[in-house]
Amino acid sequence: MMRTLMKRRGGLWLTLLLSLMTHLHAQASTPRAMEWQGVPLQVVLTPGQETILTLGNDVRVAQPAHLTPYLSVASLAGRIYLTANEPFDSTRLQVMRLSDGLRLMLDVSAKAGVVTPPQVEIVLPGGKEEGNNLSSAANESHRSKLKMAPQALLVRYAMQNLYSPSHAIEPLSGVVRAPMGLPRDISLSAFSQWRVSARPIAAWQLGEQVVTAVSLTNKASKRETLDPRRVTLSPRCFALRCAVSFSHPEIGNAGSPTAQATAFIVTPGPLAGYLLPSHLPNHGGE
Repeated sequence: MMRTLMKRRGGLWLTLLLSLMTHLHAQASTPRAMEWQGVPLQVVLTPGQETILTLGNDVRVAQPAHLTPYLSVASLAGRIYLTANEPFDSTRLQVMRLSDGLRLMLDVSAKAGVVTPPQVEIVLPGGKEEGNNLSSAANESHRSKLKMAPQALLVRYAMQNLYSPSHAIEPLSGVVRAPMGLPRDISLSAFSQWRVSARPIAAWQLGEQVVTAVSLTNKASKRETLDPRRVTLSPRCFALRCAVSFSHPEIGNAGSPTAQATAFIVTPGPLAGYLLPSHLPNHGGE
């Protein structure tokens, strides 16, 4: 009887110890502060909970297309907002600091049962003295915006309007919605290097610069890399410096959850003036 009691007590202590270790491991899955030193930073998310990464500098996040159904990503004023819709395995995100092009990598995953801090501070080179607090982040954001070209500001604004929650959309002084005057599909004109449909969805204007968002749907049976250099526009763009960027670095095969991406084309004036005339279909549009 004594042995049985001791076994029960031993089993109870073992259960409590394992529970405590599991709890501590969950608490420590993602630290509250990390420093970028060239090694990918591990970020483990709690599904359904928003986690804010505070970097103190305006950044752009490149998210693989296959991760879109599982992870919501937005960036604003030196912060990255991450929300996992469901558990997923570790995937690498590339983050670029807009002020100087510094790049860092995040290995992001989501696991049920982990406890992730609601806010994680990431210290970047050259940013330690600023402390990454709210006021310094706002000041750095303002300084970065002054250095950013209107093209970059427009693309960031368009991305936020299409992908970010309303509280993460940063106002941009002087920007207005712009009419497009484009066909319903401009794939033959601008995206002939891919088997995609290309539907213009919205345009915004800041000064003389216009950004047009184009929804791409892959028709090919394989995953495709989205390279801005393969977009075909009028030769005028070489002299006037048009710019192209994508919401994702790649687009999934036809019929997959990741078969869609968005292109952002910035032109000095409406995009219609920079499409190859010989390819323009004549069937109306917005």
